[in-house]
Amino acid sequence: MSSADAAYTHLAQYYDRLMDVDYREWAGYLRQIWAGLGLKPRRILELGCGTGGVTIPLAQMGYEILAADRSPAMLAVAREKAANAGVAVRFVIEAMESIDLGQEFDLVISCCDAVNYLTTNEQLARFMRQAYLHTKPGGLLLFDLNSEFKLREIYGSNSYAELFDDFGYFWDNWFDENEEICTMKLTFMIKEANGLYRRASEVHQEKLWRPGQVFQSLDEHNWQIRGCYEFPTLAEPTDEAERWQFVAQRPPG
Repeated sequence: MSSADAAYTHLAQYYDRLMDVDYREWAGYLRQIWAGLGLKPRRILELGCGTGGVTIPLAQMGYEILAADRSPAMLAVAREKAANAGVAVRFVIEAMESIDLGQEFDLVISCCDAVNYLTTNEQLARFMRQAYLHTKPGGLLLFDLNSEFKLREIYGSNSYAELFDDFGYFWDNWFDENEEICTMKLTFMIKEANGLYRRASEVHQEKLWRPGQVFQSLDEHNWQIRGCYEFPTLAEPTDEAERWQFVAQRPPG
């Protein structure tokens, strides 16, 4: 494999254009979940916020958001979007599994399969622990994962490519059956001011975490499991669900 830059170094500037997502609907879906459980949050911690796709709509709904991501490039885009939207969000450069703010929030969320980027049992355990320490008693943890069907069948060992006026990309995937990790190599052709294209690449890895593994980790870190749904519904996941939505609660008192 040729050398590549850190994940999201180049993708950050194109991420929102490539994600065919209505983030306002996504934020509304999360609000439907926590409202259904009787939670009325004021302060929200978002882990792995990326370019702020879900962050901005939640801030526009009036919630106080602290949003963290390990990628400076993604946060730079998120800060610009928040400024353009006229919302005040505090952004911090922190990895979701090692964040230590010394604060508790009404709600902790992680969206857009950010938790799949935790590729070891230790990282997943640290995420569960740090999320717990940042959640008030009675508060909720909401996060989603790309499903087995998506990582094996849709990403799998498939390749994709697309060309736009100002850039193009090649997206090559392979799924390791032993590690159950999907590796994605993205190669970008970025148009420069002189009309020539510059080539850049980066590698992403997503781990398959099955619901049973997630439930075990939640239980080991004292979370109460409140639900696992087929995103963006409140229904039990089907075999062809592409995304699983998990809901857990820190016990009250």
